[in-house]
Amino acid sequence: MKRILHFSLTLLLALSLGSCTENFLDINKDPNSPTTPELSQLLSGSEYYMTQAFCQGNFIGNSLSSYVHQLVSREVQNYGMNTQANNPYNTWNYAYIYALVDFDALIKYAEPEENLIYAGIAKTLKAYTFSVMVDLWGDIPYSEFNVPEITAPKPDKSADIYNNLIALLENAQADLTNTQAENQLKPRSDDFFYGGDAAKWSRLNNSLKLKLLLQSRKAKSDVSGWQAKFDALIAEDNFIAQGEDFQFWFNEKTSPADQRHPAYLDEYDGGQTTYYISPFFYETMTGQTFNNTQNPLAGVVDPRVPYYFYNQLAPNGTPENKYEYRNGDFLSIFFASNGSNSSSSLDKSLTKIGLYLCGGKYDDGDGGVVTGYNVGNGAAPHKMLTFHALKFMLAELALAGETSGDARALLQEALDAAIAHVNSVAAKQRGVPPIGNDDRDGFTDDVLAKYDAADNDGKMQIVMTQKWIANVFNPVDSYTDYRRTGYPVLFDPKNTEDPEEFGVNPDIADESPARVPLLIIPSFPRSLYYPTTSEADLNPNITQKVNLSANFLFWDK
Repeated sequence: MKRILHFSLTLLLALSLGSCTENFLDINKDPNSPTTPELSQLLSGSEYYMTQAFCQGNFIGNSLSSYVHQLVSREVQNYGMNTQANNPYNTWNYAYIYALVDFDALIKYAEPEENLIYAGIAKTLKAYTFSVMVDLWGDIPYSEFNVPEITAPKPDKSADIYNNLIALLENAQADLTNTQAENQLKPRSDDFFYGGDAAKWSRLNNSLKLKLLLQSRKAKSDVSGWQAKFDALIAEDNFIAQGEDFQFWFNEKTSPADQRHPAYLDEYDGGQTTYYISPFFYETMTGQTFNNTQNPLAGVVDPRVPYYFYNQLAPNGTPENKYEYRNGDFLSIFFASNGSNSSSSLDKSLTKIGLYLCGGKYDDGDGGVVTGYNVGNGAAPHKMLTFHALKFMLAELALAGETSGDARALLQEALDAAIAHVNSVAAKQRGVPPIGNDDRDGFTDDVLAKYDAADNDGKMQIVMTQKWIANVFNPVDSYTDYRRTGYPVLFDPKNTEDPEEFGVNPDIADESPARVPLLIIPSFPRSLYYPTTSEADLNPNITQKVNLSANFLFWDK
């Protein structure tokens, strides 16, 4: 069944994702018994599977956003993700069964022919995919993965995998910068990220290596040669540049296959509300403190708000039913809600994820129920490592004393780049205005004023909070950042303006009280359960986790 699904999805790619895959079946003399895969088909398919494994709208992407308090889920309330949340054909399976197998095949068939750019890209993507899986699950199968005679691969220690991934990135870098590769087969349109540009892949490779070193900076002794590798990277200073974001663009096409953002299909094409935006997230971006009294950005209104969220309620509009949380025209429910109104039917009133998150609707302030003719176009990227994220990484490293960089200047560059990225997505829809320079500069000045007034811990909180905001819909990195640094400070009922087990509703109405009862929030999960039916129940070498509040990652210190 897995092989059939793999073939079917690959064939779908051939039909829907470009001319690079037109000759999928013409790979050798006997198409009914293929022995050598076409590198272009393998690359496009593997990139697509990897994106599907981690992007919002699929599998872990939806659930994990609740962990970092950007979304609220009725299904995964109160850190309620269970052993069934990763089953089947899910993030774990998509990565292991499809993407990583294809990366290995690319390496296997590209290296003997010295098609080094293909090999270097595959190694870089393999390192990225495994790094994300380690950051989510900790110890996972690595050295025994994809070994034909091993049916129950043993998990490797997370630190050992990190060391291997850094070495793999270095090996890939040698391929990507090998001048002999100029005369070999090169990817073109089959590479959805950089069109086969080896120099851009080389810069991404360096950026991913920096990311792994950053994430392990509190556990340097566990990474072989950490300091020398880090110093060399910083001295070389050859990272992704503006416009070289590592991201997969979904677009507005619906034929022959739907290529719109998966979260857009859920929220705008599915006929119901899928994503409930966390009031905590909204208040952080609007500078409010009803449910975030420790908001380091109190009083600062973010100009990205109308690009992130779309309010269906018109000004002074009336919701169709009783509600749990209303803040002006913004309507949602609380994390860990135990209130009777959280289940109200409010599909025509709840605030939707907006343009930047999934290619949805831009909020012009007029409101209006989302219908089939006014819903945006679904064109938005799945972000994996952006230029603005790189700048936030460098700001963190400077603040932590790992480099001599100017953390304040890097924070400013990160903020400017984050807003430029929002504008790049806004440009995909007609009639949507960009964030103007005056609004950008006023916002940046306000954030920097907060930064200047803070102590060193407060400065780190501001940097990591802004990174969390900018990395919306990339919950894996936000989840990792929080466990590493403790920032941003996440939602806690003790830090509301009514500090008990209640959420504060700013706009009170009949049957919508000011105090919303919440469940007791348990300890923060430091890792995810292994998938049950696809792994823990079938692999005797995988022991299911019992207490997710324990530290499972070597860098979690």
